[in-house]
Amino acid sequence: MADTLMVEDDALAALRARAYELADTGHHENWDSIAAQMMDEGSIPVLVRRVGHDAFFKIMLGNRINAARERR
Repeated sequence: MADTLMVEDDALAALRARAYELADTGHHENWDSIAAQMMDEGSIPVLVRRVGHDAFFKIMLGNRINAARERR
């Protein structure tokens, strides 16, 4: 059981990192756009949805999206 949770935590951490990378490109305006690209890239939809339910993550992601937009 503990091994399963660790693998899931690793997968969520990787998805968060990828979402931040995509936000930093300046090509996305919101989480929905980033989530769609991640699923197109083959990410597991249930994990993408789970990351999207993290309120703190979404605040941080929004900050990065806005910062990337300002850099353009």
